Formats: sequence, structure tokens, C-alpha cells
Amino acid sequence: MTGLRAVLIACLVCLCASAWAAPTIPAGGRIGIIDMVSSDITHFHVGRAEANSFMRTYRGNWVAADLIDDPLIAALNGAGFQPVAIAASDALRKDKRSWIIEKPRSDRLPRGCVKELGRIMKEQNLVGLIVVAPGANSEPEYVDGDRYSRLPGTLEGFGFSTSDVPIGTTKAGIFDFTQMVVVAKDGDGAELLARDWGGNRVYDWPDFDAGPNPKQLSEDQIAQLRPVLADAMKKRIDTRLMPRLK
Repeated sequence: MTGLRAVLIACLVCLCASAWAAPTIPAGGRIGIIDMVSSDITHFHVGRAEANSFMRTYRGNWVAADLIDDPLIAALNGAGFQPVAIAASDALRKDKRSWIIEKPRSDRLPRGCVKELGRIMKEQNLVGLIVVAPGANSEPEYVDGDRYSRLPGTLEGFGFSTSDVPIGTTKAGIFDFTQMVVVAKDGDGAELLARDWGGNRVYDWPDFDAGPNPKQLSEDQIAQLRPVLADAMKKRIDTRLMPRLK
């Protein structure tokens, strides 16, 4: 009798664990990609005195999706998934700041966001969804070396920083304040599987040349950032995102 009770209890534990197990994205599953990152590039210069700091925003001569969607689609295809790019819904665009952007390190999503992502997956016949969005520089203290602590907390998206310290204008630091939110379909809702925050990585811009006027860079100068960002995004997708999906 004791042995039978033990078997029954073990079966009950297994059933409960199965019922409460987090959903996964099955191999071969159809995964949607929603990209809400713009091609804007922000240059923030950190002066020795606050009055010497300045910020400029440029429009890159590329589509942000080329830096993100193309390598993401290639990586998902290579892992046996079926990626498909889809447009953000009106609700997601309207509430993206409070739902996603403001807390890029949170391990939870607001209820309204979960409901909307679940609706999108059901409508598009998806088993998973990756939302790529900006994320504010809200917690710079978590970055190694405290490198972003003097950058505004409102910065988001792609950009680079220079400073008044020696070689501060010849060695620019790239910031990637974007995030990749991965959810799986869970009934009619969504379950957060992973959230990769680019702000906790530091990149350098090799051979950066500010030219004669650091406050007004040319289109050609900004264009030189594209291959650097493309390489950084590919490495991030391959080494940080995909291992969490396979």
C-alpha cells in the first residue's frame, strides 16, 4: 500500500509540474517578429562640465530592420523555426512606452501587454513572438564600469557617446539601448520566455573620426556606423538570444 501511495503521489507531482510548466516554442514553430526600432542615431557628448555636454540626433541612411530583422530571420531559419515579419498593432504602438520601453530589465510584462501579444499570436497563427523595441537608459548602474551613468536616462535606441577626456573624441562608445522580448503562446495569452537588454553591453566604434565639427557630423560619417552596429547585432542575436530559444 505504501508503495502504491508513493507511485500515486509521484504521478500527481508530475501532472502538476506538467500543468504549471512554462510554455515553449516548438521546433518548426511560426514565430512573428515585430520591430519598433527607428534608424535614429543619437550622439551624446559628455563634457567635463555639464554646460559642455551636448546631444545631437541623426537619421541613419538605412532601415533599422536591415540591422535587426535580417540577421534575426536568418538565425531563426537556421534553428528550424518559421520567422515572419509583422507590423505592430495600433494598441502596441500606443502603449509601447509603458508596456515595454520604460522597464527593459523587468522580468514581467503588464497585463494589457500580455493580452495584446496573445491576441496578435492568435490572429497571426503564431506559436511565438519577438518584439524588438527601444529601452530607456533607466538603470545605468547595472552596466559594467558604470560607463553609461553620465548619459541621460531618457536615451533610447542606437547611438554613441564621446567625451572631453583624453581620446574621448577619437574613441567613441556605442550604446545599444534596445531590447528583444520573446513570448510564447499560452492559451489565449502570452508567456514571457526571454528579455534581452542590449544596454548591458559596451561596444567601441573603431576608427571614429569626429572631423572638424563634432557637433555636426556628416551623413558619410554617420553611415560608417552601420557595419559596426550590424556586427554588434548579429553577435548579440547569435550568442545571447538564440541559445535561449533552442
